[in-house]
Amino acid sequence: MNIKFQNCVFLLLAIGSFLLPCDSMAEQIVMKNGDIISGQVKKIEDGELFIEPEYADEFAVDMEVVESIRSSTLYEIEMADGIEVVAKFAGGTDGRQVLTVENEELDVSMSELVEASEPEKWYDRTSHFDLNMVWNGGNTDSRNNLLFFDTMLKTGDHRQRFELTVRRDETDGDSTKEQDLFRYGYNWIFNEPWYLGITAGFERDPVRELDYRHVLGALLGRDILNDRKKYFTISAGFGYTREEIGEEKDSGPSALWHLRYEHDLKDSDIEFFHNQTLIFQSYGNHNSILKTNTGFRFDLLKDLYANVSLRYDYETDPAPGAEKNDSTLVVGLGAEF
Repeated sequence: MNIKFQNCVFLLLAIGSFLLPCDSMAEQIVMKNGDIISGQVKKIEDGELFIEPEYADEFAVDMEVVESIRSSTLYEIEMADGIEVVAKFAGGTDGRQVLTVENEELDVSMSELVEASEPEKWYDRTSHFDLNMVWNGGNTDSRNNLLFFDTMLKTGDHRQRFELTVRRDETDGDSTKEQDLFRYGYNWIFNEPWYLGITAGFERDPVRELDYRHVLGALLGRDILNDRKKYFTISAGFGYTREEIGEEKDSGPSALWHLRYEHDLKDSDIEFFHNQTLIFQSYGNHNSILKTNTGFRFDLLKDLYANVSLRYDYETDPAPGAEKNDSTLVVGLGAEF
């Protein structure tokens, strides 16, 4: 009886020792020199494979030195001939890679793998909160405060974006800027990378005699770039603008233009961004209103970053006594969550 029990225990341990290596090999890459790196394969891009082991941060290896890949995660894979499949990496030998496509195996050359990335999440959200303050004392007493908040919300083919800018500038006790700017955008990706959208905005700055400006419009847009490192989109359309400047009210149709570009610089903790909006009012004095924000975010600690940006506002027909352009160099701290 004891012998049978010992045999059962031995058999279970043998089976366990056999299964454990297979489990650990579920996520790994095998190099041509025989080395094995276990970890989560993140993507294949620009001739490099990015992998994140449990014991280190994500890093890249040259695809030319990779013998095979094994991963239980589904990837959107693009071949050299332009064919795209959704598959898992199932290992391989002699420069060949086996892909599992809907429970069927596809044998391809490693050199045919051009890009691979995990399918986009159905739900995703990214928010930023920036606080920028410059206070000066002495011969000139000034206070410059700028608060910026934005949220990008994605649910399937639907995306929403909220932006809020609150700026207060004061010199020797006199207010020089009291800007409040809110923007909302929604778009529906009806035929990737094309999308339809709506936009709404509100702005006020009593110091520049802008009591209010309301904008509502419809847009047609296209994502030029959209991956883990780069996002570039443009959209254009028509809308309706209503405003009061210097106690004079006016309203009418407007042409709209939006541009947004974000780029995580390779092998660094720096992000570049450029946002641009243009409103051309086809009524009254045909005022054109351009706003841009261009700058960098520098990762500091986890979700905290430092930021530096140049904000530029331009109007061809501003309120009487106001300048056509307004540029501000902003330096501050922010958080992503």
